[in-house]
Amino acid sequence: MDLVLLVCLSVYAVYCLIMIPIQYANIGETKKRFKKLNKSHNEIYDEMTFEEQQLQLNLQGNLMNLVPTLIATFIYKIRFKFNKVSQF
Repeated sequence: MDLVLLVCLSVYAVYCLIMIPIQYANIGETKKRFKKLNKSHNEIYDEMTFEEQQLQLNLQGNLMNLVPTLIATFIYKIRFKFNKVSQF
């Protein structure tokens, strides 16, 4: 039982390490889109295509991606806090 748990946690840790750069890139592009279009969150999501909406849902709505999303968000905020870029 311990071996199975160790293998599952190891696989999840590798998954998280792979997903952090993907989540970071997604967060960065989303923030750029918000800043460029200067619209509200809901307006931008309403204008997205179905494929883009599904991508956002899968990347940020999946519980498996909770830890990588939180880490990527933390890294993004720390990195741009020192550059004094306005946050939404």
